[in-house]
Amino acid sequence: MELPTWPLKLALRSLPDGLHNHLLSRTFNHFLNGQRFAQRLSYLNGKRLWLTINDTNNSWHFRINKGQFVPDHLQAQPEIHIKGDFKHFILLATRNEDPDTLFFARQISIEGNTEDSLYLKNLLDAMEFDTEAHFKAFIGEALGLRLASLFNRTNAGERLQRFGAKYIE
Repeated sequence: MELPTWPLKLALRSLPDGLHNHLLSRTFNHFLNGQRFAQRLSYLNGKRLWLTINDTNNSWHFRINKGQFVPDHLQAQPEIHIKGDFKHFILLATRNEDPDTLFFARQISIEGNTEDSLYLKNLLDAMEFDTEAHFKAFIGEALGLRLASLFNRTNAGERLQRFGAKYIE
């Protein structure tokens, strides 16, 4: 059973992009805690990244600063600009579709500096989220190990991925 995306799209259209920039940068930075791939973001230090959701008319602007996402208020063209429809970003975020498939099928496009764009695309493609490392970095060694064990025992990661897959119209 597929879940309708219209409630999420309505929320995206209703709130200003500046608020989204702030919330998304905090969310992205939270999920970078403890991740080995986060160190690879240093290559993009000082670069600007825009994410544009075509079917909701949202555009979120970030700058990479010391491996963190920072809301960016400049309007000049970014080094990397990723565009696509909402459902394709959901597929990408939940790893229900291979990033290469989405990019090569032109369901998600990437524009800007070729070297930086390719680097980011390859980083997304190789990204593996380490739940245990994240929990340990976020709440400490002992509690993080317990929470990661519970997360794995309940198959929460797989459930989240299946839930994400249901948001396809």
